[in-house]
Amino acid sequence: MNSAPPPDQTPPPENTLKQLEEAGALSHFASSVAHEVCNPLSQIVLATDLLAGPRPMNDDLRKKIVGFLRQGADRIDKAMKSMLQTCSPIETSMTAEDANSLIEAALASLTEAPSVRIEKHFTPDLPAILVDKKHIIETIAGLCANAIDAMLPAGGTLTLTTSSKIFTSSEREGWQRQSWFRAGDHAVVIEIADTGHGIPENKMGLIYEAFFTTKAAGQGAGLGLTIAKKVVDLHHGRLEISNQPEGGVLAVLTLKSSAQP
Repeated sequence: MNSAPPPDQTPPPENTLKQLEEAGALSHFASSVAHEVCNPLSQIVLATDLLAGPRPMNDDLRKKIVGFLRQGADRIDKAMKSMLQTCSPIETSMTAEDANSLIEAALASLTEAPSVRIEKHFTPDLPAILVDKKHIIETIAGLCANAIDAMLPAGGTLTLTTSSKIFTSSEREGWQRQSWFRAGDHAVVIEIADTGHGIPENKMGLIYEAFFTTKAAGQGAGLGLTIAKKVVDLHHGRLEISNQPEGGVLAVLTLKSSAQP
């Protein structure tokens, strides 16, 4: 006789909303959106006032003002796209990729932080993974950016490790079908570890909820991990985030190999 699956451990929506309210996530989100939109809007208004003013304008000044307008518009566009991604379907185009190369591309997209040392422990000749290259690079970059932010301004060490794995038994996370790994499945594991302040244990259950963040207001709307989890689920992969005993956070990204037995 088939045994019934355990009850869904996901808290009811009303409980999650209450937790977010108690954590100040919703007011934090409103403040962050105001910051992400109003600041570049102010920049755009200032630039347009300069363009409309009586002041004589040479080509260099005109190019600088146009640059301000573009920069402000790009910031608003990025903020709006992040919010839309949380509730809209994500289109994917899968190709076989090397995990080590994806990490290098993600690191190249980040702003350098001189006080953060980066250590790489890459396993060579990993099996290829079937992924949407753009979305996975953005996901890895977002996880690395979170890790770096958690170590600033004091600094620390960002450690990136890759390895291959063959599952010896069937595993599933949160009883979600897309997170199943069957016995014999080949996967690549990407670990991103930092030496930052960690995540309060009483907030760990909210990290994938939209609008929740441990950052100060204006430093993020709390959508990064929500989108990252959505992308990983689309890849039938797994994203696990936990505090390390020695301090800091460990993010583990597990993605199936493109060539399964």
